[in-house]
Amino acid sequence: MHGRPDELSRPALSERGLTFLLAAIAAIGPISLGIYMPVLPLARADFHVSVAAASGTVTAALVAYAVGLYAYGPLSDRYGRRPIILTGLLVYLTGVMIAWFATSVGLLTTGRVVSALGTSAGVTVARATLGDLYAREHMALRLATITMVMALANALSPALGGVLGDLLGWRVVFAIQAVLAIVIGASAWRWLPETRAPQAGTDSQSLVGASMQLTRDRAFLGYALQTGVLYAIFFVFVSLVPYLFRHMGRTSTEYGAWYILISLSYFFGNWYTTRNSFRLGLERLITYGIALQTIGALFGVLFALAGLWHPSFLFLPWCIIGFAQGLTLPNLTAAGVARAERHAGAASGLLGFAQQIIGAGAVQLMANAGTNTPIPLTSFISITAVAAAAIWWLTPQRVRMPAGQTVRPGG
Repeated sequence: MHGRPDELSRPALSERGLTFLLAAIAAIGPISLGIYMPVLPLARADFHVSVAAASGTVTAALVAYAVGLYAYGPLSDRYGRRPIILTGLLVYLTGVMIAWFATSVGLLTTGRVVSALGTSAGVTVARATLGDLYAREHMALRLATITMVMALANALSPALGGVLGDLLGWRVVFAIQAVLAIVIGASAWRWLPETRAPQAGTDSQSLVGASMQLTRDRAFLGYALQTGVLYAIFFVFVSLVPYLFRHMGRTSTEYGAWYILISLSYFFGNWYTTRNSFRLGLERLITYGIALQTIGALFGVLFALAGLWHPSFLFLPWCIIGFAQGLTLPNLTAAGVARAERHAGAASGLLGFAQQIIGAGAVQLMANAGTNTPIPLTSFISITAVAAAAIWWLTPQRVRMPAGQTVRPGG
């Protein structure tokens, strides 16, 4: 641990217990997306709207999530981590209730937006909390552990949403989210420690200044852009594949079952990171991951062009991509947050903002693409994966460091 003032609260939990609590808090956002995506075609049919209009419930939520990620980071630097997380969980519950009882696609979109604003507090402040407690390499290890837990939970959420959506209708996924918000909120109220004292001398101008300084850091911008491109690949896939499944005559339940492969492959990528982050170093793991992602994406488009449209030929390339992203995302996040040790919340928020805005733009761009074949989807993913590789190899060499070396702000 490093740089934590003596007056800050000592964790009421063990390191492992705190890690799992942060994982649960951070996982709410991905679970909320995962459990909703299989029932999106059902909601669209219920409200009799177009694919583009239904996709708006995803895009608007991603934009709101991005805004929340940007705002909550500096706010947690100013007011402390605990009150921001608890506030976010309350906002999330409010949004879920609006979506649960929505009578139009507009109200459904509103609920999704409000709930996304709530969930964004958890993921960005969880990262900042780790930044309070650990140096860069150890933070990457903790992040990988958290994302392993998130991947397992996220693997189950589409399967659960698909099965219950087919049996009970699309609204049931919001009932599940309401229970989730209450249980995790009560746990956070009871056990979540404060890892950063409120900074009475830190005003909004200084926090904005910290954000502006980060935007002038070429290394930080490289990490942020790279994570945004990776999120775009993921969001476009999970947004369009449910419609492909419907076109193929398959159900939401089948989509959820196949989706488990993505989460498991991501889990194993994170597991590999936890075992090798100190030995190989962050930059080497990122390089391996980006290369593997490109290979998987190219396999996917080749299968589609060859007319191999069975779900296995959609999801098996994603086993490679998922493993690759499990290598890259925790390490990119840790390296980015470490660029601003004194304002870890601001750095975490900016990273999240870039991820969600780029991802939301990609989803809306592809919302009008054809979903009667996988060719548009796999073509987008392969082009974006190649672009990600180009971005990484164009990153200034001074950003890359040998294993074990620590990043310092502005270094």
